[in-house]
Amino acid sequence: MQLKKTQKNKSAGFTLIELLIVIIIIGILAAIAFVAYSGSQNKAKKADAQSTLSQSRSKLAEYNSDQGYYPAAKSDFTTWLSSSDGGNNSSLSTKLGASDYTYTASPSGCDNGSGGSCTGYSLKAAGSLFSGSDITVTN
Repeated sequence: MQLKKTQKNKSAGFTLIELLIVIIIIGILAAIAFVAYSGSQNKAKKADAQSTLSQSRSKLAEYNSDQGYYPAAKSDFTTWLSSSDGGNNSSLSTKLGASDYTYTASPSGCDNGSGGSCTGYSLKAAGSLFSGSDITVTN
């Protein structure tokens, strides 16, 4: 009698455990990529807010140079920005018009009439724009 060795027919596929490990690794890499992507988005939004504040500071200095005082309200400033005197800067005016940017003239209660000229300002970008703390520019 002759003993024949029989070989089991092995399939060339992956086991369930191997597939699960690969899926878990892909999930971990995707989570890392998502966190890095959202962090870079927040940095870009913060840089945009800082740029908007910087442009606004320059335009407020120009406004003060032209008028001799700072605007009493944000609406006065955004209207001036959109005018030819303000350089027809409607894109900056639109950005500042959003509720995420607040403008406060100083001293408190100044109205640029009857001797109560505004001599300073505070311009703030809310942290909700970029998931961080508020950025404030003052003069």
